[in-house]
Amino acid sequence: MNCEQELAALQEAIRSERKAKRITQEELAEMLGVSPTHVKHMESGHRKPSIEILFNLAKILNLSLDAVVFPKNASQSQDTREMVERILDGLDENALQFVLHVLEALCEKERNDSKERSS
Repeated sequence: MNCEQELAALQEAIRSERKAKRITQEELAEMLGVSPTHVKHMESGHRKPSIEILFNLAKILNLSLDAVVFPKNASQSQDTREMVERILDGLDENALQFVLHVLEALCEKERNDSKERSS
């Protein structure tokens, strides 16, 4: 993916995530501390977001910059993450703690398996 393609992907990601969250350009501009015209220009490609605005966009829109820049399997990964997030949102604190312990154990197993493969 070249720079122009990455910028086009970023523009589309900003627009689609903003719309998915039902945020207007004016509301997003207010959250970012910029003018609505600035947001419009970022979405249309007439302006590139600064690093500061890019980070704020990622936070506000819950946008994975990795998924935008490195889109390999990004849509599948994003779908899976959204499904997991929906499930986690419905759990109480005890269940969340249990899930955390299971995930930590899984990560530990993966690290150990990876060490064994590299030995």
